[in-house]
Amino acid sequence: MLIVADLHIGLEYELSKAGVNIPYQTERIQGELVALCREHKPDRLVIAGDVKHGVPVTSFQEKRELPTLFEVLREVVPKIDVTRGNHDGNIQDLATKEVEIHSSKGIILGDDFKIAVFHGHAWPKAKALEADCLIAGHNHPTVLLRTPLGIRMTQRAWVKGVTEPGRLAKAFLEQDAVRYEGDPVVAFNDHYNAQIGAPEMILMPTFNDLLGGLPVNGEAPQSLLGPMLRRNALNTEDFEVYLLDGSYLGKVGFLREKNSY
Repeated sequence: MLIVADLHIGLEYELSKAGVNIPYQTERIQGELVALCREHKPDRLVIAGDVKHGVPVTSFQEKRELPTLFEVLREVVPKIDVTRGNHDGNIQDLATKEVEIHSSKGIILGDDFKIAVFHGHAWPKAKALEADCLIAGHNHPTVLLRTPLGIRMTQRAWVKGVTEPGRLAKAFLEQDAVRYEGDPVVAFNDHYNAQIGAPEMILMPTFNDLLGGLPVNGEAPQSLLGPMLRRNALNTEDFEVYLLDGSYLGKVGFLREKNSY
C-alpha cells in the first residue's frame, strides 16, 4: 500500500490570482506518483485528503487535470482510495468511476495490523481509534532549523509518536459533548462500543512541495491544525521528527528547546 497526502492540485491557479505565476505542476506531481508506484508496485494507493486545492469553487485547472491524473494512476496501481479533505468538495465529480471516495472520517485497512487513514481536519470515526496506527495529513508538518550563522529554514517532515488512550478518549468524548464520570477510556468504550488502544500516530508531510507548512517545533500545539491537536488529544512534545530522507532529528520538545536559542 502506498499512502500520500495533500497533493493540492490547482494551487498554481490560486497563486496566479494573487499575481504569482508559476508553471502548472500537475504533470510533475503525477510523474512522481507514477515513479513511486512503479518502484514499489503497491496494490493500493490511498490519498489521505486534499487531492484538489480550490475551495469553495473548483477551478478550470482542477476540472481539466484531475480526471487525467486519476486515469494515469489507474494504469500503474489497481486500486485508488481517497479520504475526503477540507479542500475536496465535489471531488467525486472529478474522479474516475474506479476511484473510491471515502468520508472525512477515514477508512480502516488491514486485518492483523489495522491502519486508520483520514485527512485530519475532522475527527475520524470512533472505531478508527481501535487501530494499531493512525495516519493523517492536513497539518503540512515541517521542522524549523537554524544554522550557526542564524539562517532559518524549514523542511518538510514526518512526525510520529505513540498516543495516550486516556487523552484520546477524553478529547473524543468532549468533542461529542458526551457526559461521563470516571475513566474516559471506559466511558469511550461503552459509549461507542469500541476498544480504544494506544495507536501510533503518523502526521504525513505534504506530497506537493510548493505548499507551506507549520513548523512543529515553532508553533504551540494548539496552533497546529485539526481537532486532535487543538483539543490536546496528542502529546506531540514526545513525538519524533524525521526528514523526508528518513534522517531522525529528535523529539518535538527537544527541537522546540533548540529552536528557542
